[in-house]
Amino acid sequence: LAQASLKGRTLGFPSFIFPAPASSCRRHKQCERRRDIMQQVACNQLFGESDNSFGRNLSVGALPEVPVEISTLPDVSATHAEKILHQRMLKNNPVRLAGQKLVCAEGSTADIDGDGVGVVEMVSKFVPILGWLPNMSLSSLQGDIIAGCTVGVMAIPQSMSYANIAGLQYVYGMYSACIPTLIYGIFGQSRQLAVGPVAMVSLLVEAGLRGQLTQEECPAWDENSVKAQSEVCPFEYAKLAFLTSAVVGVLQILASVLRLGFLVSFLGHPVISGFTSGAAIIIGLSQLKYILGFEIAKSQFVYDTIGMMLEKIGKTNGLTLLLGFLWIFYLLANRSISRRFKRLSKLGPLGPLISCSAGILLLWLVVPLREELGKKNYVGDIPSGLIPFSLFDWKMSAIPRVLPTAISATLIGYMESIAIGKNLAAKHGYKLEAGQELLALGAANLVGAMFSCYPVTGSFSRSAVNNQTGAMTQLSGIITAFVMFCTMMFLTPIFYYLPKFVLAAIVISSVMPLVAYGEAIKLWRVKRNDFLLWVVAFLGTLFLGVLMGILVAVGLSLLIVISESVRPQISILWRIPGTTIYRSMKQESSGTFVPNVFIVRIGSSMYFANAAYVKDVLLAFISDLENINKTEYVVLEMTGVVSIDSTAAHVIHDIVHDFRHKGIQVAFAMVGNRVDKTMRKAGLKNFVGEQWFFHTVNEAVLYCVRHQRAKQEKGEQCAHAIADLEVGETAQTVLTGNEVGFSNQLHHDCTAVFVSLAAEAPMAMSEVTATFKRNGISVVRAAVEPLAGGGAKHTYFVQGVKTESKLQEWEVMRLKEELPEAIARAAKVVVGRSPDPLPVDLSRVQTLEESLEAEREAIAALRRDLEKQSSRINELFPSAAEAAVVDQP
Repeated sequence: LAQASLKGRTLGFPSFIFPAPASSCRRHKQCERRRDIMQQVACNQLFGESDNSFGRNLSVGALPEVPVEISTLPDVSATHAEKILHQRMLKNNPVRLAGQKLVCAEGSTADIDGDGVGVVEMVSKFVPILGWLPNMSLSSLQGDIIAGCTVGVMAIPQSMSYANIAGLQYVYGMYSACIPTLIYGIFGQSRQLAVGPVAMVSLLVEAGLRGQLTQEECPAWDENSVKAQSEVCPFEYAKLAFLTSAVVGVLQILASVLRLGFLVSFLGHPVISGFTSGAAIIIGLSQLKYILGFEIAKSQFVYDTIGMMLEKIGKTNGLTLLLGFLWIFYLLANRSISRRFKRLSKLGPLGPLISCSAGILLLWLVVPLREELGKKNYVGDIPSGLIPFSLFDWKMSAIPRVLPTAISATLIGYMESIAIGKNLAAKHGYKLEAGQELLALGAANLVGAMFSCYPVTGSFSRSAVNNQTGAMTQLSGIITAFVMFCTMMFLTPIFYYLPKFVLAAIVISSVMPLVAYGEAIKLWRVKRNDFLLWVVAFLGTLFLGVLMGILVAVGLSLLIVISESVRPQISILWRIPGTTIYRSMKQESSGTFVPNVFIVRIGSSMYFANAAYVKDVLLAFISDLENINKTEYVVLEMTGVVSIDSTAAHVIHDIVHDFRHKGIQVAFAMVGNRVDKTMRKAGLKNFVGEQWFFHTVNEAVLYCVRHQRAKQEKGEQCAHAIADLEVGETAQTVLTGNEVGFSNQLHHDCTAVFVSLAAEAPMAMSEVTATFKRNGISVVRAAVEPLAGGGAKHTYFVQGVKTESKLQEWEVMRLKEELPEAIARAAKVVVGRSPDPLPVDLSRVQTLEESLEAEREAIAALRRDLEKQSSRINELFPSAAEAAVVDQP
């Protein structure tokens, strides 16, 4: 009975013909309840009350089939929304914004920024602490205290390690984790971003300032010295680092005022990933000397470091090697365990502090080990007390020497910080403005430079810990700064016996995940150009140095951008048969060209660098088609052309002029507002003619066909005015013949089949569906719409019965052969010709009526048999019959 009921529903018969048994009814009730629950979950998701993962997989088809109305926004709200969007577009154009402010400066109270805020709100916009501090709650205070203390504990060993990477003494890392963090807490918008020393910026500082001290500043150093300037003259080197931080701060503040944050877009993801991977390897190799136990001169070239390491490999200290690898293993295992087990998640951020504590206790308790390692293998004295003021240590004459380092640190630092900040802001649902972030980072670096700090930015690892431990506001950063201040004031003697191999293990374990070899494999699969950028940035960083490597990678990315801009994508469009849809040849494999009409889509804005290229490509295409499909009309689809400059306007004028001399007319479709304004100002609309501009490609093609007919009827006597020829009086309505088209791109799971009939054919749908059934194809959805001239357009969304997905190529080819024959049988005409009136075949109609009557009798007989079987079941199982009556919906 269940099979018969399912079969009846599949065939589309009413459900009352096949009554379900009692057990089916009860199951039906359970399914109904489950469906109601699922629909409620879907509704909760739509209103933001459910898990995000369900919304991504929600199927609209599973929702109840109720009418859905597209409503309109009320006029007041629509006007307000329009004003807001206009103001936002104005903000995105600084030149126009400045001009409007100048125009409205005298006697105007209009709010150009569109914010409608007072003085207090404006001040709190630039100093966010005035906004979030009064709104603190007890729960957020508790979360910020826990997060701030946790990050502070984590930052102590990390800041010391990163200062060593930058070539500075350990205490400067602590300074840099205190003052800038405090300043960012006041001016920053990100509530979870942890600002301070990071490995990448530290490496940039060391690579950029190496060898920048003059002979007067560091007389004890020469080019033949084994030690670096940072070791020979640490205080003079530190002054250059402070000046670099000041220049970075000034650059970031200027970039905020001038809204130059977009410049970081030229550092694409492949470039950053390749640079980060190469820099991580350099950082790890620079720390190996503390693991191996012998001195290796610092170098930003990987081959130098590896060469010196191999030369002295025989001097390896087995004790430090064993302990170093033991600490690295612990840190990696600690991180893995904290991620796998939620109960132990607190161990992750505490790992560096635990390893430092264990190392200090080990050297403090085991005196023979301390003597064996020697004083050079542990930290020793770290100055305590207040942070020294360093404003007067800046040497303005040294700015040209530190400027390249400052620029690279500005770009890399801002890119790293804004990426983390926006990600955290999106997770917590608040807004982050790039300009304010630049201002906050600039203030942090500038003020930090006055208090013995080197350049800082947002940290990936500490920001993640800050977020995981419950930070709710910027107060967590201020608490972190307080923890660092207390450490510098009272706790620095504790780190006297801290082994350097422990700090090296912390650095190595931190940079190991940054070697993104998996990203390189992914880029190879996705796009080879991006893979090339990754490889160039990676190898350039390793073998050319940090600054030169990223410079080469950025230069290559700019060349690719220029190449893509100078050579815009030009797509050739053709029509899907049976439709008015025009798509690219590369997207649709089964299209057809319109005779004597060549349709092209220009894929980017036209300006002085690419306008001539567009003209040359058009001439080449038309020349290639001269003997196959001679071009009389060119349709330029301008969707991708956002703007044109004066050079492009001249080129468009030349294209139209040259083509008309060759007897080719040019039509423009889907021209944007900005392009239309420029063309009007340049006089192109008058030159080309208003009649050659259309809203859609189909309208342009229809006009071209009508114009061609009008031209043939008028004859050559009007050759001098072909472009201005009026087509409305002479041309007839454009009709299509019998056509069959296919598309695998219009639906994610179905193949679209289009059947266009020149004249109505009553049996066309029967023939088409019979062809589908014969080839094992099911129809998911179908629609029929009338066409001008008495024709009809059939649209079928179909799937393979076995695959339940789109049709394969061989299935499409078979339908291409059989469907035209089926349509010809239905219409009794040859495909492509207008049908002549045919007499009705009465014998065929009578046969169909007899078949339908026989099918009705068979259904009635089947229903009677099922009713008899149902009555027998009720006699045998009366309890089931009673349950069926109770559960009957």
